[in-house]
Amino acid sequence: MKIAARELNLLGVTLAVVLLALTYLALEPKFQEWADFRAQREDLRARQEAAQQLLDSRETVEARLAEFRQGLPVFPAGKKAEAELLQSLEKMVGQQRLTLTRREADAERQAGDLYETAITCYWEGDLPALVGFLYAQQSQGAVSDVRQLTVQPAGGKGVPAGNLKGTFTIDYAYRREAGATETKPEPAAAAPAAEMEQP
Repeated sequence: MKIAARELNLLGVTLAVVLLALTYLALEPKFQEWADFRAQREDLRARQEAAQQLLDSRETVEARLAEFRQGLPVFPAGKKAEAELLQSLEKMVGQQRLTLTRREADAERQAGDLYETAITCYWEGDLPALVGFLYAQQSQGAVSDVRQLTVQPAGGKGVPAGNLKGTFTIDYAYRREAGATETKPEPAAAAPAAEMEQP
């Protein structure tokens, strides 16, 4: 039996295609791993560049933070800040002809050497009064921030048309005086034990 050159060529091409297909199937998971490693490397490189940018801007950020801290009001340690914050809020609301019907202050939260508290107020008034209040509140800078605001028409008899009502929550940031920490009295539990030891 004699095999022609054409058949030998076809057999060689077929074997080459089969070998290539088997090689691809065997190495396909490795190709996928390689693609995943490249994607992870690019992601890590992007994170490294972002971290380096943060490190490079550290001095600027620290200077801005120090300037921000200096602009915050300072309250004595141990004194509740909510009363003074509510007074300033009432004054601002009164200047803008907005009416507060109820106020609720949250507990004070500490974040490092900064403190914050939130005050939720129920209000009534018209749109120009609300806009004037929000503008005055925004002009205070980073001292306070309106985090939540709801607005709805004020219904009911005797209520002028165009009146609104709703709620807003303001977060206040402030500092405490340094070195004026409260001292707690020591428990007197050790005194009876000392008396029992005496003969």
